[in-house]
Amino acid sequence: PAAARQPVVAPKPRVPVTSAPPPPAALSPRAGGDTKGGKAGGDGLSADACLIAKWGGVWALEGPRRTRYHVDIPTPGCDQRSAEVEGDSLATFPKAHGGGPGYALGAKGSKVACLRRACAGPGLRKPALVEAPTPLQAPPNGWGLGPAPGWMEGSPLRFNSVARKAFAAGGSYEGMPPGQPLLLVFGGASVNDMLRNWALHVQRLALPYVVTCMDESLFTLAGNHGMPAAIFRGGSGEEASAGPGVVTTRWKYFRMDPRAFMTMGMLKVRFFLAFLRAGFDILCADLDVLWLRDPRPWVTGQVATSALISFADIVVSTDVTSDAAENDRASWGLAQELNTGMLLLRSSPGAAVVCEAWVDRMKQEMVSIEKLPKNMLQWWSNDQTFFNEVHMRATLDGFANPKATDAARRERAAEHLRSIDRRPARTAALDAALKRLGDMIAAGPAKAGELEDVRGLQFRSRIGCDGQHHSFAIGTFPYELFASGHTFFSQSLQLRRGFSPVAVHTTFQFCDTAEFAWGKRSRLRERLLWLVDPDSYYERVGPASEPQPEPTELEYSGFLHLDGALLDMSSWPRPYMRSEASAAIKVEGSRSFIDETLARKSDVHTMRDGPARHLLLDSFQRRLIHDALALARALRRTLVLPRWTCYVDKLWAGSDNIIGMGFMYPGSQDAPFLPFACPMDH
Repeated sequence: PAAARQPVVAPKPRVPVTSAPPPPAALSPRAGGDTKGGKAGGDGLSADACLIAKWGGVWALEGPRRTRYHVDIPTPGCDQRSAEVEGDSLATFPKAHGGGPGYALGAKGSKVACLRRACAGPGLRKPALVEAPTPLQAPPNGWGLGPAPGWMEGSPLRFNSVARKAFAAGGSYEGMPPGQPLLLVFGGASVNDMLRNWALHVQRLALPYVVTCMDESLFTLAGNHGMPAAIFRGGSGEEASAGPGVVTTRWKYFRMDPRAFMTMGMLKVRFFLAFLRAGFDILCADLDVLWLRDPRPWVTGQVATSALISFADIVVSTDVTSDAAENDRASWGLAQELNTGMLLLRSSPGAAVVCEAWVDRMKQEMVSIEKLPKNMLQWWSNDQTFFNEVHMRATLDGFANPKATDAARRERAAEHLRSIDRRPARTAALDAALKRLGDMIAAGPAKAGELEDVRGLQFRSRIGCDGQHHSFAIGTFPYELFASGHTFFSQSLQLRRGFSPVAVHTTFQFCDTAEFAWGKRSRLRERLLWLVDPDSYYERVGPASEPQPEPTELEYSGFLHLDGALLDMSSWPRPYMRSEASAAIKVEGSRSFIDETLARKSDVHTMRDGPARHLLLDSFQRRLIHDALALARALRRTLVLPRWTCYVDKLWAGSDNIIGMGFMYPGSQDAPFLPFACPMDH
């Protein structure tokens, strides 16, 4: 990404930046003389050149043909002052010099180009920075100091009686100390079972939480179940202009409706802003995240390895699948896709600026979504897509590093962190944490392992709605403890390593429809984490069951359970020769490939890993399940499905090189787990 190529320059906080500075003198042929291509980038660029941006890249357009030059090293905020290219229309602007030498502007040329105005015309949106900056709305108590008395009255949210009682004097949430997070979850009434399951896990841990409701039905339902809830008030004014306060869809499951899902994303982040501006630090979770242990020791720095992330503006979960990305060299997963299913936001200017930019980017995307067919299911983007974009487009301060051996780099990071929360107690805790890191660095090899385990941070900056630079520190949660669906349900990584995670996100799963998230519920049931089934789901009616007298066979509704391993190869003869293609549905390819595949026979005990082996061995399992289903039907019983064994992992698309990764999800091959007990939806 362009942001990753930024020169090492310290962001200058709170320096006003206007969206359209007066154009400088014409960009000379030598303005980009330090470009990579040899010939000076920007050769012949005229004084009326202007800026466009797309996915974090910035270009300068020049001349009547609107030829584009790539701004290779944009200055902070350059993309925010550029017109955003809509759709796929970037290709309508031809590359200067055919994309060859002279097309890319180097550091000097980029700096001069970024002083230009934004372009205008068809297919271009106005720049993210507006002409008239607006103040950044701060909490009444100030950033990081917690909510002020009576904060509910000034909130754009309406709270149910359960929430009002919890936050009132003498309530269970009264006096939450600054830095202790308030848990937020969001959803609509169509997934109320998921919500009740989420709440039951949180209530077991006695964590403070609020349900942020996407519709009135859920707001009512939450009250009926004794859950504190909030919904936008509606009406007129700023909040009304920000977008709808509720989400409507023709489907029961928001995720399958592109309009509803993006509307929900915007509404979700507006909820975040409402609580941040009230003074709360918030720990936000998707509805399919289950909290199994108290996360606060990691959020507040009580766990030594999380000492730094406890001071960050933003901490987010990842889809990391192995230890390979859990180190400073791999930026603790920050260079990969970040998963906003678990997201800590501090009440700080940096977190607020990121959330504001996040909402604005989703508003832009809604323009494209509104053009989609009404019956279209799913869309390529969601709110997480644009969080990642906002994060990666922010200017990276590569010099600041609290774990660096260079004292100047550590002090730069300390300045960032001190600006987030200036309370004396917080500053003292930060200084103590930084001193411990300094002592580890001074100890050299003796403390190298301990230092390596402390999770690092990145420092970035964006220009806010107030036209000023705001820096923010961002880190990630430990992937083992804040687990993705792949590490928990497929790899069973935590089970194999002998501990329980803090949270589980039911990602990397299948079988969801517009009606319900069937695959998620199935996985949670398999791990005994689905707590909302009625007792009747587990009741049997049959011989020796209640009530008496004993029911007739026509009234039976019991269960059939298979005893022992579903597939036990230890008793099979050696060798056990089978055609490798015997379990395939279809064999495709050239004539010679088909003939060779159909003729190949192998010993099932020693045949090579791959889809053919999986299909062949799974065919034995399928036959047993087929017979068990028939027996269950004959006996009027429900089959309790056994554990399947899978010999390859499963993906959604061919773009991920699963074959080159030993038939495991890319990244997870670093801790091989095949064969594995795979979830039913797998």
